[in-house]
Amino acid sequence: MNNPHKNARTTPHIRALIVDRALRKRQPVRDIASTFGISTHTVYKWIARYREAGEAGLESASSRPHASPRQMPKQWVELIQKMRLTL
Repeated sequence: MNNPHKNARTTPHIRALIVDRALRKRQPVRDIASTFGISTHTVYKWIARYREAGEAGLESASSRPHASPRQMPKQWVELIQKMRLTL
């Protein structure tokens, strides 16, 4: 998913620049955050994701939850769908 929403301040390219300036050029995090109009927390977040997953960590990720514990059981969903088609 490499299609950031219209109000996103960072893209994978900008995130790579952030990481480059922080890790290779050793610029202060506060200066980087100010340059890109983001918080220092966001700079640290992208540095951490880069350290964890490399370049792939800078890509946009899905915001879909990993699990839905209150999700309706599949058999109920199928029954409801069948009833909607027949009634």
